[in-house]
Amino acid sequence: MALTLVAILLAILLDRLTPERKSAKVWEWYSDWAEAIEQRFNAGSRIQGVSAVFLATVPISIGIFLAWYLLGQMAGLLELIFNVVVLYCVDLYLLGSVAQTVSSALENNDLAAAQASLEKLTGKPSVEQSETGIAHATIEAVLKQANSLVISPLFWFILLGPVGAVLQRTVAVQDKLWGHRTERFAEFGWAAARLDDLLNWIPARLTALSYAVMGSFEDALHCWRRHAGMWSDINSGPLLASGLGAMHLGACEDAEHEDVYGNKMVTPTALADAGHVRRVVALVWRVLLFWLVVASLMVGVHLFGLFTR
Repeated sequence: MALTLVAILLAILLDRLTPERKSAKVWEWYSDWAEAIEQRFNAGSRIQGVSAVFLATVPISIGIFLAWYLLGQMAGLLELIFNVVVLYCVDLYLLGSVAQTVSSALENNDLAAAQASLEKLTGKPSVEQSETGIAHATIEAVLKQANSLVISPLFWFILLGPVGAVLQRTVAVQDKLWGHRTERFAEFGWAAARLDDLLNWIPARLTALSYAVMGSFEDALHCWRRHAGMWSDINSGPLLASGLGAMHLGACEDAEHEDVYGNKMVTPTALADAGHVRRVVALVWRVLLFWLVVASLMVGVHLFGLFTR
């Protein structure tokens, strides 16, 4: 556990100190490979989708496991370095940097640049045209992706080492590419979407609870209880309900309405702006710090127990 925590701390430190790096190229390459698999396999059936997920996930996971095992047998330091490199390639920095770009563009009244950054963050075209709409959509994207890009990879890294972190990220990319509710991916993307839901189920609820702890606890839990079921995505509901409540951006007593995608929405208590975008990024970093402190305390108690035996 101590070495795991050291690897996480070193990866986060490296992530913060080197914002200009090429790790994103790893996921661009993987996305291209996944799209090539989809073009070859997708004939509109679920079994083909299952086969594609297997091919896009298992070989890489086996390769990571073999490298991790062999390096661990050679030297503990090599294993530690490998763990740090894998977590670094998970790209924890991306979320905050893109969100800050949206915030800066909104402050400069450059809605086109803000919309472009929002599309980079979500990976899909944005229908938002106003400052409030772009800011609110960015906040929702950060609340959801804080789980998929930060908490969930670390959760699976703690459980399964680098194999777990890479497995979670590869499946997340597959879901982003194939999990759309369109005729082309209606059946083929089923396996990727369900596996992504499964891998993120526990981390999403831990993240939602963390939003409550590091934000407005009572409002977050109240919104979670009342509105978590409004979103069709089983993991987005707790994340958005708790996160918006924690930031006082969700009026849990007010009437609901639907967005352009047909999702039910909570009437906001305040109009989102660039400042709220910065606040949601700060909330994510507080959540990460919270769990690092919890992990450090657990390691400290464990080491104290070993020394006092």
